[in-house]
Amino acid sequence: MKKVFIDSDIILDIATGREPFYVDSTAVLSLIENGYALGVMSSNSITNIYYILRKISTGEKAKKFIRTILKCITIISVEHQDIQNALESKFKDFEDGVQYFSAKRNRCDYIITRNIKDYAFSEIEVIEPKEFILLFKQ
Repeated sequence: MKKVFIDSDIILDIATGREPFYVDSTAVLSLIENGYALGVMSSNSITNIYYILRKISTGEKAKKFIRTILKCITIISVEHQDIQNALESKFKDFEDGVQYFSAKRNRCDYIITRNIKDYAFSEIEVIEPKEFILLFKQ
């Protein structure tokens, strides 16, 4: 089974119903929920998602949403070395660097994101939701 790192933009697409991304992002989560892949996110992503959702809704609704996604997504840690690696890396976005090094340390097979350019230095294959869905249509 493939281990896939889910970038927070995918989860926020679902939480906010963001069009035109909602359908593909929901399909990614559905594939994970149905056991086609193991979906993981970094611990800092969950706190960022909570923060954003609380700002646009309420803390209780944000917690309810997070409880729902935790039924199919496994949270992986961010460790000291991930932070140091991100600080020393060529990643322009520090958060993306932290997520990348956490995904790499956890031996993820893919990073699923809508922002492929943010992971230009990735040694892990980076794909958009639509590409991930196509892996299972064949």
